Amino acid sequence: RQSIIENNRMSLEEEIRQKCQDVLEAVHIECAIEGEGCGGGAKVDLKVVSTKFEGVKLLQRHQMVNDVFKEDLNSNRIHALTIKAWTPEQYEKKMNK
Repeated sequence: RQSIIENNRMSLEEEIRQKCQDVLEAVHIECAIEGEGCGGGAKVDLKVVSTKFEGVKLLQRHQMVNDVFKEDLNSNRIHALTIKAWTPEQYEKKMNK
């Protein structure tokens, strides 16, 4: 039973990474599946770095990411999505602190 759950999480993580690359043209992705939420949906902590975020306000960046996962959120496959959406320059500054 445990291996099935782990495989599903790996699958969800792989899908998240693929969607971020395909839609947002992400150059760096960090994804952590934190566990099962109410009703069985996963809690996802996502950090995405993309040049598509350049010149885009934070709220709009979050909307862009939420749009990518709209179906997963509506179906409760993802129960909660925590987003960090940075440009490559912002990410580099954070990593050099």
